[in-house]
Amino acid sequence: MALLDDFKARFPEFGVADADRYIPILETVWPEYFGKPYADNKEAVLNLNAHLMVGEISTSKESAQIVSSESVGSVSTSYASPTHEGGALYDFFNSTKYGQRFWMLTKNKRGGVAV
Repeated sequence: MALLDDFKARFPEFGVADADRYIPILETVWPEYFGKPYADNKEAVLNLNAHLMVGEISTSKESAQIVSSESVGSVSTSYASPTHEGGALYDFFNSTKYGQRFWMLTKNKRGGVAV
């Protein structure tokens, strides 16, 4: 399993157990976000899988959103509205460093588009 081995080597910050559990599942999902073969851009695919992995291992029930302001006393949080031309999809990828890297690596080479 080349993708799994490459993922473990590229991202040691993810535990081996998490990689073994989720990468085989994500291997069937990532082509929906990036419609090109793994061999065409391995770094982009690895970063995409790392981005998706963050969502899988998250214990939060909340969706990933960009916080625009936050208060502690009397608890108050505001979330940013999509302001980039990429809208919600851009914000989705911008929510992790891996998604940001994927976005940068594929900026002019996007295949499939998430809907």
